[in-house]
Amino acid sequence: MKMIDFFRDKVVFITGSSKGIGRATALLLGEYGAKVCINGRNPDTLDKTYTQLTGKGVGCFKLTGDVSDSKRCREMIEEIINEYGRLDILINNAGIASHGRFGDLTVDAWDSVVGINLMGSIYMSSYALPYIIESGGSIIFISTLAGKLGMPGHSTYSVSKMGLSALAQAMNIEMSKEKIHTGIIYLGFVENDEDKKILYPDGTYGTMPVRDLKKTKKEKVAKEIAKVIYKKKKKITLSAVGKMQAFGLRFLPPVINVILRKANRDYDNMYG
Repeated sequence: MKMIDFFRDKVVFITGSSKGIGRATALLLGEYGAKVCINGRNPDTLDKTYTQLTGKGVGCFKLTGDVSDSKRCREMIEEIINEYGRLDILINNAGIASHGRFGDLTVDAWDSVVGINLMGSIYMSSYALPYIIESGGSIIFISTLAGKLGMPGHSTYSVSKMGLSALAQAMNIEMSKEKIHTGIIYLGFVENDEDKKILYPDGTYGTMPVRDLKKTKKEKVAKEIAKVIYKKKKKITLSAVGKMQAFGLRFLPPVINVILRKANRDYDNMYG
């Protein structure tokens, strides 16, 4: 079966899909004929993405809501079931970037990052699970290279993304009898929207710093997400940097420690 045939008429829910990777994935799967359910916290931004999708003839359903709100997560899943009668694929994409040394971080910052990046995926996956089992579908987690090691100056982010690794690994084994697919994708450096924000140590938001690095296009990431679902892969690491990191973690731990110490110095140069 071709990929376009696989996704045709599938009901797909992508959290955090009003912009960035989520929007790119919604556009791609919509082109493949999926019924795309999009989500975001900002109604105006979500409306723009909804208009963009429907303008291309994509069957689309929009759900405003914060994934860190357990009650709202349950409501959104229920609204999808009321609209379509089923759910085939859940892509846990919603997330926020953050920075700050551990000693500078407030409890509010921890609550925000862990609440969205980790608990949001837990809430959504928990409420969606019965319907994914019924459809024999997929639950996907979007992580990053920071989910494989503790990044200096980004402990909140690393902790939240490492939690997704443990969740995906446990679900892979637990759900094997249910014949559903769970997968996790580790992203490298991906191009950001110009207005992308980052959470500061005090719990407030600011502009994401520009880094002079080679970044993967959002559209390419969307295609890789589609492949993971189509081929039912359990785990994939994108970018050459990510593959080098995976090799280093396994065979050259001392080298990784040197790289982390350099990252610690670089953090001071960027945010100091």
